[in-house]
Amino acid sequence: MHLGVHSFLFCFREVMRYVKQHWSDVYPGDFIHLSCNEIIPADILLLKSSDPNGICHLETSNLDGENNLKQRQTVSGFEFSNDFEISRFQHKLDVELPNSEIYKFRGYVEKESKQKISLSNENLLLRGCILKNTDFIEGIVVYAGHETKAMLNNRGPRYKRSKLERKINQDVIWCVILLLFLCFFCAIGSGIWLSNFNGLTDNTNYVPFIPFGDLDKFSPVYQGFIVFWTYIIIFQTVIPLPMYVSLELVKIAQVYFINNDEDVYHELSNKRLECRALNITEDLGQIEYIFSDKTGTLTENLMEFKTCTIGGVDYPHMPGDVESDFGSRMSIASMSRSSSIYENLPLEPALQRELSNMCLRSLDSVELTIPEHVKRVQEFFLLMAVCNTVVVSHHPHQDEMDESGFLSQPEFLKQAAQSREEGLDRYNRLPEAATPPNRSSKARGASLASLNSESDYQFTSSNGSIAGSSSQMSDSSQRTRYEAESPDELALVKAASTYGCRLIQRSPERVSVWLPGDGEVEFEVLHILSFDSVRKRMSVIIKHPETEEITLYVKGADSSILSVLDRKFRMNDTEEKAVRVKTEEHITDYALKGLRTLCMAKRTLSQEVYKDWLKMHQEGSDSACRIEEELDLLGATGIEDRLQDGVPETIAKLREAGINIWVLTGDKQETAIEIAYASKLFHRNQEPVTLNSNTKEEAKDLIVHHIEQINLNRTSPSQDGPPAKEKEYALIIDGKTLAFALHDNSSKKAFLNLTKKCNSVVCCRATPIQKGHVVKLVKEELKKLTLAIGDGANDVSMIQTADIGIGISGQEGMQAVMSSDFAIARFKYLERLLLVHGHWCYNRLSKFGAFMFYKSLMSVMMLFWFQFFSGFSGSLMLDSIYMMLLHLIFTSLPPIVNGIFDKDVTAEVLLEKPELYSVGQKGEMYTNWTFLMVLLDAIYQSAVLYFIAHLAYTAENAGIWEYGTTIMTALILIILLHLVIETNSWIWIQWLILIMTFLFFWVFAVVSNAIFFTWDHPSNPYWVMENTISTPIHSCVVIISCVVALLPRLCIRAIQATVWPSAIMKVKQLEKELIESDQQTTTTTATTISEAVDNSPDSARNGGNPQLNNLSVDYREQVRQRHRLPSDQTVDSVSPIRT
Repeated sequence: MHLGVHSFLFCFREVMRYVKQHWSDVYPGDFIHLSCNEIIPADILLLKSSDPNGICHLETSNLDGENNLKQRQTVSGFEFSNDFEISRFQHKLDVELPNSEIYKFRGYVEKESKQKISLSNENLLLRGCILKNTDFIEGIVVYAGHETKAMLNNRGPRYKRSKLERKINQDVIWCVILLLFLCFFCAIGSGIWLSNFNGLTDNTNYVPFIPFGDLDKFSPVYQGFIVFWTYIIIFQTVIPLPMYVSLELVKIAQVYFINNDEDVYHELSNKRLECRALNITEDLGQIEYIFSDKTGTLTENLMEFKTCTIGGVDYPHMPGDVESDFGSRMSIASMSRSSSIYENLPLEPALQRELSNMCLRSLDSVELTIPEHVKRVQEFFLLMAVCNTVVVSHHPHQDEMDESGFLSQPEFLKQAAQSREEGLDRYNRLPEAATPPNRSSKARGASLASLNSESDYQFTSSNGSIAGSSSQMSDSSQRTRYEAESPDELALVKAASTYGCRLIQRSPERVSVWLPGDGEVEFEVLHILSFDSVRKRMSVIIKHPETEEITLYVKGADSSILSVLDRKFRMNDTEEKAVRVKTEEHITDYALKGLRTLCMAKRTLSQEVYKDWLKMHQEGSDSACRIEEELDLLGATGIEDRLQDGVPETIAKLREAGINIWVLTGDKQETAIEIAYASKLFHRNQEPVTLNSNTKEEAKDLIVHHIEQINLNRTSPSQDGPPAKEKEYALIIDGKTLAFALHDNSSKKAFLNLTKKCNSVVCCRATPIQKGHVVKLVKEELKKLTLAIGDGANDVSMIQTADIGIGISGQEGMQAVMSSDFAIARFKYLERLLLVHGHWCYNRLSKFGAFMFYKSLMSVMMLFWFQFFSGFSGSLMLDSIYMMLLHLIFTSLPPIVNGIFDKDVTAEVLLEKPELYSVGQKGEMYTNWTFLMVLLDAIYQSAVLYFIAHLAYTAENAGIWEYGTTIMTALILIILLHLVIETNSWIWIQWLILIMTFLFFWVFAVVSNAIFFTWDHPSNPYWVMENTISTPIHSCVVIISCVVALLPRLCIRAIQATVWPSAIMKVKQLEKELIESDQQTTTTTATTISEAVDNSPDSARNGGNPQLNNLSVDYREQVRQRHRLPSDQTVDSVSPIRT
């Protein structure tokens, strides 16, 4: 049964069954029924589970970013049968108040007998988690809605201000200063103007706009003070408050189109780009530093078992060339959790031979008849099968309850017994050459003797199935499903299963494994020592089912395993020492191929050692490190984390755009370097600069030494001939050295100085907190705009520290996405997000901000010029309703539409020419001088408009309202035509809104002036518009004002495009020449073109511009399709391009 994430089965008490409900309808005390793969809708106390042991498994990736399966247990003391028994729950439930502690929970259930059953976090299912590996569960809601722990941990969206917005806010301060200046100027002018009048006491009507109730109180200073506040009200529109509202509308629309861009939609995962921060879209166009995680960000985080070394012997599993090319040799389908084997893994014949008769006797450490290397191989694969936290299931999880709340037995339950009997029968019917399941000593002796004979080993066919047992392996793989804590564990278990050592069942106390020589055997699990970031390893202690021998199996990072080996592996001239040396060589080899490595080791524990350790363990001391020592080295594995599609091309494009890319990873140095080369972050012409040190002083000396060496190489005089290209450097630094480099201010400055001299930086073995510190260092010290991208919980620190955080919704949960500003499904989408949408958003909002300042300044300066001719009285020549609607309706929509749809260049051009991105990095579209230029332009245009109208109406017999209406009409036209000049591209909606805006003003003025109203006393614009437009002077003033006001701007734009073209103008001209050359080519006869090609091949095809030859074929084709021109194939048939 599959239910949506917003619905679940809720116990409806009136009919005593479960019914489907929405999340919003759940309350504390409700009973909930959930099926496998459903999301928990509230914090639920687990009362019943389909598992016989009362356990269920949760995936908590939506909560804490970890995609491992966590186990939860039902409350002890309640036994429910398969029938509906919720009505029997008549107990008192007492829990702590809602809080944000997701790892703590306290409470108790009080029975009718007053017995109290304590509750813990192991009984609580948290909202947002996903039910896994369990058919169904039932429970009671303890916290719902905003009281759940997940909601209490949600801090909500973080408010960020973009770099452009901060600049606009600074210019608003200049607007405030200008407002105060204009108000003071006009107030002083009013006082001076009034002080020139004498004899006011004789004629009080001399200055009619001043109330003379008490002539003794009249004072020019006092009147100037009153007028100052009048001008504050009149000139307040110089502060563009509508800009902030319009800016948010533009950003919301931009976000909508970014979210719905089909080019950043990932079809396989059905995920689109998600904008989680609405106010920093323009920062995407100004990024200078990118900090990226490696695993899951640059790579797939889908692990493929590639090779292993056992006892110093290398067993490569890569077909053809042993070196990995990071290609997709195995389909993603073969990595599915629903399969228990690798379907396309090329198996090693030597390993198959040594594993074909693997049985309990061969795993006995005292058995002397089996070669040591064979025993090591078998124990190596047993370790891969049992040393993990993989959860096993044998059928698809199906709920017995349908969506109506009625029970129905699933089909797989009806056939379960029969299928299991048939399956076990197949396991027992082994071929004659294999070891029979009979555990008698005679049978085991025959089996062990055959291990020494090569002819008795069984080989595998090329398709990876074991000869003689292919039927049972393929059948079991259909029934067995693995759900692993990490992709690494899944890869190891499936590799072991492919070789026949297959994990069958797991419980907290037991683990069942299929061995080729014995069939199904069961080991007792004594302890599981989980992985932690300090030890960097995990262990399992198991007991041999027959000899009761206790063995510790350990796997972990090579540095954590090799350091705790037995002394014999460190002694010279020993076989063990040779094994260790060979293993280390193979590990280094794997890392250089970009593979992730894990070391495997074991230790046989005596009863005394185990009992002593168990006592220490029960006392709660740090016991794991005490027993994980004196280990015997078994070998190591190499697992490939495939590079995502498009990563090398994306990194190459971003670097061409002038963006510095750093990779911050916790992986081994060799692995990170190889990935850097494969992803084109490094190239072979770069000189690597490696920083590995053990002390702070050594780290600082290394940094200073490399700085001096780079300076020396770059300042050394070149020999005769053209100057050589400046050498490039790639910096590699490990986690320990990075900690030293971030220790104090002097080290930080030296480290930053070195990084500025390097083209690429890779930080290896970096901790999550170090990632955040590196981002903070660059952001604060270099004052650069930073972007951090990652996919896991360990990337949250740097994602939240950077100016823009991007989360990849990959294999490591949703913690990175939940902490990010933008979420994408693949790293390759970063190219379009930055180079296209980032550039567009920055360009549009820069022009939008400048235009909104221009609009406000224009209208205010128009009123300012009138004050010189109205005695600085605060009078207006414009109708107040026009002033109110000027920025609200008459000129508001066209700039908003332009801010959404205007494109200075197309997406194809931006992707073809990444260097255009530098326009945003340098802040060329909105500089510190932009506001000054807008102010000067507004002063000029307003002066032209006002004084042309003033001079034209001086000799006319017209009232102030006709005069003001003409100015308002010309003002709106100038503002709209100014926008036309600044628009780069046009679509129908822009033309429509522009024309409709002016028509709306014109119709509004005609209709409103045709109606007599007195609510706006003393003005009465009755029939003003009709009288104004009927006079020729109105049209003449409007036309002349528009031409004279906008002609300088039009001329400057034309001269700039011709004499000092920007990079964008050059590219647009190049595209225009390409279109013209193709049109010319297709319309010219074949004979004429053939002659032209013979004489001048480039000019015939490229219109005389050799730069057209540098354009890529894909870009040419996109341009032709956009302009409906013939394709390259058609054109080339007439005029071939010279290559």
